[in-house]
Amino acid sequence: MQAYRRAMLRKAPPLESVEIFVAAAQGESLRAVGRRLALSPSAVSRRISALEQFLGARLFDRAGQSLALNATGARYLDDVAPAIRSIRNATEAVRSGTVTASLRVATSHSLAGWLMPFLPAFQQRTGVPVELAATRDVQTLASGEVHLAIWGDGAAPAGIEATHLLTPEAVPACAPRLVDGRSAPRAGTELADFPLLSVRAPSDLWDRWFAMARCDRRGATMLRFDTQQLAYEAAAAGTGIVLAVPPVSNGFLAEGRLTVCAPRAFPLGAQYRLHRARDRPQHPAADIFETWLRGRIDRSVEEFRNMLALPASSF
Repeated sequence: MQAYRRAMLRKAPPLESVEIFVAAAQGESLRAVGRRLALSPSAVSRRISALEQFLGARLFDRAGQSLALNATGARYLDDVAPAIRSIRNATEAVRSGTVTASLRVATSHSLAGWLMPFLPAFQQRTGVPVELAATRDVQTLASGEVHLAIWGDGAAPAGIEATHLLTPEAVPACAPRLVDGRSAPRAGTELADFPLLSVRAPSDLWDRWFAMARCDRRGATMLRFDTQQLAYEAAAAGTGIVLAVPPVSNGFLAEGRLTVCAPRAFPLGAQYRLHRARDRPQHPAADIFETWLRGRIDRSVEEFRNMLALPASSF
């Protein structure tokens, strides 16, 4: 317990106990954990109990000698397991002499523009610089040219693992006054009278929105752009109406360059996912970056909803 008294002063539990918890929570038996760490099963159990005492919360429900992860333990596992994996990866990388200074991340031009201002904070916290590659070429990931990729819709090819990041809601937005002098529309039924701006892929986002809103878009002019950023720039210049989604539209809304013109937000099924190659060694900071990225996206979604005064819903 002396280690825990010292840990309380540091406000962090001993790493060994967290590693033991992760192993047990992921289904490894106490006997197997103890054998790997040269500890008896009872010593493993005591370390888990001491961790719970440190946290002030039960992580497992106990029935005799068996442990069952409870809801608090599941949340804690989600938070600490990536960090444990990163520590293992970093240790192995140092021991093998394969440490890579920069974490290389591929993404779209639009997401790169949104992400760039936040990267100095990540680098300051972790000491790992991040290099962005504005590309959707999956070969950059498969070849190891980049370590991670943040891309939108599209099936992951063989050998690429994709995990969900965000299924955003979309809301129509435009400049406060359009280039033809008209003010922004205020109802979904008026949108078809204005040029509609969208990206080339996915090509049916407006169709999805009108179907969800139960409005008719027949007769509307459609202008398509290669990136979300270009579509938002065109909308901010007064060209027409665009579907605003977090996080890329946040800056335009915060600056007043775009304003909501029909307060009907719907999840259209398009999503952002984090991709990585299954058969490639992972960068030591990849899991830490993922945890940080998810937090950054969550904050951007909250900012988006606050700016639009949208009610909470499931993303």
